[in-house]
Amino acid sequence: MYATDSWKAKPRLTVNYGLRWEPYLPQAMKVGAVLNFDENRFHNGIKSTVYKNAPAGWYYPGDPSAPTGNLVANKRWAQLAPRLGFAWDVNGDGKTSIRASYGYSYNFVNAQWREDTVGSAPWGNRTSLQSVSLEDPWRDFPGGIPFPLIKGTDARFSAYSNMQSTSFNVKTPATSSWNLSLQRQIGSDWLLSATYIGTETTHLWSQRQINPAVYIPGSSTTANTNQRRRFNLERPADGQLMAFVSDTDYGATQSYNGMLLSVQRQAGRGVTFNANYTWSHCIGDYADVNSQGPAADETYSDPNNRRGDRGDCLGERRQSFNFTGLADSPKFSNPVLRTIVSGWRLSGIYTLASGIPFTVITGSDRSLTAVGLGSANNQRVKQVLPNIYGDRSGRPLTNYLNSAAFELPVLGTVGNIGRNSVRGPKTWSFDMALSRSLPIRERQRVELRIEAFNVTNSFRPGNIATQGTSGSGAFLSLASSNTFGQIRNALSPRILQFALKYVF
Repeated sequence: MYATDSWKAKPRLTVNYGLRWEPYLPQAMKVGAVLNFDENRFHNGIKSTVYKNAPAGWYYPGDPSAPTGNLVANKRWAQLAPRLGFAWDVNGDGKTSIRASYGYSYNFVNAQWREDTVGSAPWGNRTSLQSVSLEDPWRDFPGGIPFPLIKGTDARFSAYSNMQSTSFNVKTPATSSWNLSLQRQIGSDWLLSATYIGTETTHLWSQRQINPAVYIPGSSTTANTNQRRRFNLERPADGQLMAFVSDTDYGATQSYNGMLLSVQRQAGRGVTFNANYTWSHCIGDYADVNSQGPAADETYSDPNNRRGDRGDCLGERRQSFNFTGLADSPKFSNPVLRTIVSGWRLSGIYTLASGIPFTVITGSDRSLTAVGLGSANNQRVKQVLPNIYGDRSGRPLTNYLNSAAFELPVLGTVGNIGRNSVRGPKTWSFDMALSRSLPIRERQRVELRIEAFNVTNSFRPGNIATQGTSGSGAFLSLASSNTFGQIRNALSPRILQFALKYVF
């Protein structure tokens, strides 16, 4: 529910304001597939009264402290989102204006966000296995094959199950956004503008691995990861039932500040163009802005330090320039010229942007904690030289990165390189189109169109990093030592496209 109003405070000043009420009313799970983990209950050995075989610390609808009615979270009624803005005609001639606005909004929480918890015991099951044989993967698994599932209060909880917890007090992600712009019209067909844009997003969701493996010097291997997990060492009877255990962390933040300069020329003598330049920076914690709920690929590196993975945002382009142009051929009075030359339209788009950030990773569990950026293999490497770049010309098969600047960290440690601290090659594109409309009768015409993408058929380097899943980011593994940091892929070559359309 919302209310909005516009107030003309003065002849040259207009104020807009509004308020939106956006309560969070979570869905209820009919089968009661809702669970949460409380470390204090685990430390004290308190078990669920609903599922008696569940390890200590877990509680479900029907247990003390759980919301009633099988709700996936507590309701939040007091979510108010105000908006305020103004437009000022500086000189009163409609050619110079200053505009500013502020708004607060909540992210719509997708109803799917509890789906992953349904995969946890007792409704589903996922287990972690190390050093298994394809002939008999359950050979060394305590209790043998953990399936089929047993429903009801006697539901089975298998050894080393993967479980995900989300607090019933989880908060809705929210964003504050503001902008200030100056616009100036010059003559009848030129428009210049300068805009500052800022946003601050809070309560972003990420995952904290609360059951990492503990590194024990001299006796830690990937094969005994589950035996070294924190809960297993503290309470073996309950800890052996849990492997990967994550809890939703809703404290992540993200900030964006940008400057946008633009110039527009409206149709004058058949020519229109628009050019803009953006200089911006987005920095934030490791989180998925579009998260649909707890997911294993959203864990940050250090369970005790979310800010340790703070860095440039996924997909950030620090600088970008865009130009679009359109030119129509003149309408000649001479019948011959009009038939041959008139009616043509030429358009083009040119873009140039900074490379996107990525993280150089180990490609293996060097810390031996089974924790990384969404995966134990996505652990940060050690940077040993200040100059991390090599040949930045963008030519194919060149060493874009200086491989000597990176090393694998010592076992049991995490590297010092920052998340998203490395930039890929800059990108650009130049596309054009030529079209003509041929009238046949009053309401009929034929449209011809030829499009060319990458007009010059130039080599354009692709990103040297690999995109991870969900919100995990882009990574480049140091394990690929033979080709590490090389430009080995390209964006599309020249592509021609022809179209013919009959309009009637």
